[in-house]
Amino acid sequence: MTNPTDQVTDFRVFTQKIALQGFYALGLLDIPGAPKLEQPNMQAARMVIDDLIMIRERTNGNLSEGEVKTIDKFITDLQLQFVELSKATEVANA
Repeated sequence: MTNPTDQVTDFRVFTQKIALQGFYALGLLDIPGAPKLEQPNMQAARMVIDDLIMIRERTNGNLSEGEVKTIDKFITDLQLQFVELSKATEVANA
């Protein structure tokens, strides 16, 4: 039988694994053994953000306060980085 504390940790680790994919797609994180991105993959990053939002909506009312803060923080951080990189790309292409 699993300990309730383990389930909290598992959800946070689960959302962290998904969020890390978004940070990698944005070129903000290097993953050993993975190819270095020459430019951000904005489409992949947008999909990760959308996935995290969907998970938050589907688990609404079933998460602890800490879990809600964790997923909200990942979503907010990714969205802010996405917007910043989008603006920088627009300026560079202008």
